[in-house]
Amino acid sequence: MPVMSKRIHQIICTQALSTLTTMVPGEETRSGENESSASYSAAGFQGSRVAHDLQEEAAASQLSSGGVLRHRQVWLTSIPLAAADLFSLLGCYLMGTLVTLFFFSSTFGQGVLNNLFAIFVSHMIIGGALGLFPASGINPVCELRNQLTSVGGSFLTVIALNGLLGEFTFNESVTVIVAFPLSLLLAPPARFYVRKLCARRQWWGEKVIIVGSGQQGRLVYEFLERQPQRGLKPLGIVDDDSAGYWMSEDALPLEFLGNTSDLVSICEARKCFWVIAAVSDKTEAQVRQILSYGSMIPNLVVLSNNLMMPTLWVNSFDTAGLGGVLIQDRLLLPYQRLAKRAFDIFASGVLMLVLSPLILFLALMIRKESKGPIFYAHERIGRGGRRFLAYKIRSMVPNAAAVLNDYLEANPEAKAEWARDQKLKNDPRIIPGVGNFLRKTSLDEIPQLWNVFRGDMSLVGPRPIVQNEIEKYRPVFSLYLRVRPGLTGLWQVSGRNNTTYDARVRLDTYYVRNWSLWLDYFILLRTIRTVVLREGSY
Repeated sequence: MPVMSKRIHQIICTQALSTLTTMVPGEETRSGENESSASYSAAGFQGSRVAHDLQEEAAASQLSSGGVLRHRQVWLTSIPLAAADLFSLLGCYLMGTLVTLFFFSSTFGQGVLNNLFAIFVSHMIIGGALGLFPASGINPVCELRNQLTSVGGSFLTVIALNGLLGEFTFNESVTVIVAFPLSLLLAPPARFYVRKLCARRQWWGEKVIIVGSGQQGRLVYEFLERQPQRGLKPLGIVDDDSAGYWMSEDALPLEFLGNTSDLVSICEARKCFWVIAAVSDKTEAQVRQILSYGSMIPNLVVLSNNLMMPTLWVNSFDTAGLGGVLIQDRLLLPYQRLAKRAFDIFASGVLMLVLSPLILFLALMIRKESKGPIFYAHERIGRGGRRFLAYKIRSMVPNAAAVLNDYLEANPEAKAEWARDQKLKNDPRIIPGVGNFLRKTSLDEIPQLWNVFRGDMSLVGPRPIVQNEIEKYRPVFSLYLRVRPGLTGLWQVSGRNNTTYDARVRLDTYYVRNWSLWLDYFILLRTIRTVVLREGSY
């Protein structure tokens, strides 16, 4: 009963008058009425329809202009992101300048200020053209690509301007050599942190209306609620199936705003300039109506299906006047695969050299706490189904298999947890102290750098699986076999052990279908954060 009263309160809060004509059917024509009456009724309907269309057109005109409110919201959303970019860029350039001052005894002159100003203006122009401000709703991987493209363009502009208008000195060369890599590392986390900081603030972000209250509409709402840093905040639901919305037990906790025919006027009244249309359960006629009214709204996103197709690097494609999606699988592009492999060899080789003292220290700690070998090797399935031995620093007791079997037999709940996730939150096999430390910090996986160097694994990819996990990947196991398993991946930076195994499979599937060097770089940056904060580790 409390749920129904809450819904009744929601009806009062909506544009009830504008939806009465479609929520409450009119009386049918009585059989005794003559032709003139019927013609009058039809003419009246047509006149009403024309009046409605004119009203929607007027609302669309107001909506497209937007006025002060629209531009104010765009500016409020853009300013923190622009500030994060500029502080990180200018800060990195100043750090490069200080390095030059320290090692080459140069002076802090007018040239530095001119270069800082050139970087500022260039990033605002290039970033604005790439949609970085306000970048509402953008996928973080696409945002990373656009941001770093703008960063690279800004530094190239500085070099070009110095070459054309003056002289690009040795000191400026050193400054750029230091500042540019620093910007690639620090600018993305700065923008991400500002997004997280502003996400729950009422003044930040843009309002969005969801069209469709079915399963797809619910998924959109739940995603935007979990990811407020995307900058789109659900305002309400618009749907022609109002009865289905009110009677559903799992109705969205959003206000029902009205019907599709009133979409434009609703957006105008609510000062909302974004609409996401979830149309997978709509008929062709309903989709045409949504597209017709949605064309009057500044930002319309149409989610046409539930297929697990690539979404990051696709382009629209027109054929015979029909809209399509052009999919180009980057796994089939040899140069990108070669670049990925070259980076794996270089990075894993450097990291093994740098981390060798740490490996030696951890080996001594293990030997002190537990008798047995320092390293542990376990057979995993790699690219193309090839088996290989994945190496780790041993974090478990020597008789781990027997300890696990005894524990699972004595604990039915743990047995169910193991069958479901192939993980245990309270694993009895872990060496107390040092073993727990290794697992939580992921330092036990450092020896897998050797697997990466050899080509068994990659720095980024799906989590390597064992034989008894194959069934959990059906029917997408063929996708897993297309790439090398990774030392890190989407699963590790998306909740890790706090996610279900089904979620892990979906994340690995998404990675393979949307793979690119940009996605790898995004995951590597997020891995640093995940390891430092120990997210989802146990």
